[in-house]
Amino acid sequence: IAQRQGDVALQMQALAFSADVEGFHFQWPQCLEKALQAIELTSHADNPLAEVLAHLWAGGSLSAMGHDRERVRHHIAASLAAAERLHDRVWLPTMIGAGSANVFSSWGEWQAAREFVERGLTLAPRHPIILPVGILLEYQVGDFDQGEAYLKKFEEVTQTAPGLITDAWSAMVIPMVARITGIANRFGIAETAAQAVLSSPSATPLVTAVARIGLALMAVQQADATKAAEQFSALESQRGTMLTAMILAVSADHLLGLLSQTMGNLDQAVAHFEDALAFCRNAGYRPELAWTCCDYADMLLQRDGDGDRAKAMSLLDESLAISSELGMRPLMERVLSRREILGA
Repeated sequence: IAQRQGDVALQMQALAFSADVEGFHFQWPQCLEKALQAIELTSHADNPLAEVLAHLWAGGSLSAMGHDRERVRHHIAASLAAAERLHDRVWLPTMIGAGSANVFSSWGEWQAAREFVERGLTLAPRHPIILPVGILLEYQVGDFDQGEAYLKKFEEVTQTAPGLITDAWSAMVIPMVARITGIANRFGIAETAAQAVLSSPSATPLVTAVARIGLALMAVQQADATKAAEQFSALESQRGTMLTAMILAVSADHLLGLLSQTMGNLDQAVAHFEDALAFCRNAGYRPELAWTCCDYADMLLQRDGDGDRAKAMSLLDESLAISSELGMRPLMERVLSRREILGA
């Protein structure tokens, strides 16, 4: 209709909304194609909302597929600029948090990420996406007090404004925090939230995957092979991507490697860990790379085959180098404890 009527602004909007649908259904090449088509029209019409969505999903699809980081940076900056022009109370904080803060966090650029989190929370103190980004950022760098403060505020949001988004992030964030701290004291909340998402007829594949990431991490930490196998089957189709694109992104193969290890299939775990290493190195996801190195080393020490201990030490060295450079204190302490065991 937009093409027939010569309405370029409406055509932009249709393409941007279509990219939005493709993204929420993990159709990354189609998402990117439609987003770029919408972006091509920006010089012919003024539609800031369509521009926000188009650049957001262009950056998101590139992130999910592990493509050129500079292109991701360009699209996220352009999306934020369009959101600032739009002056919308929903989209501006969302782009600051879900876009800018999380992308910089996934690259380990903590200071830039923290500035975006603080800016976003100034605009929307109870934002259900910005708070989880802040939670994970602070726990990653070892500021547990600030992370806990954000987590308590997020729990207040989930209690007063329940819904699919808050349930999904609750299901995911709580197990991620537990992996960093070693304290699994909120798993009941996370499990209830995850089941609420999985039972909802309105949950898109992406939102469902957020909940399943949480269930997968809980299965790993509880050493539950049956639950691990269930989540492995559900998430295996996403191998070779960054799960959930920009929002609290996790390498699918890293998670599949952990699940395979929990299931007792160590050779399968090796294949997934190797793919995760290659993906994260290529895409520049350094915090995720550091965690993958450490988890892979743990698996090799468990398998203890020919050459496994030497490779584990090499992986731990790489993890320590990255985590030290990025100031990821909890991971540094974990790696050093593993190295002491190997050196004993």
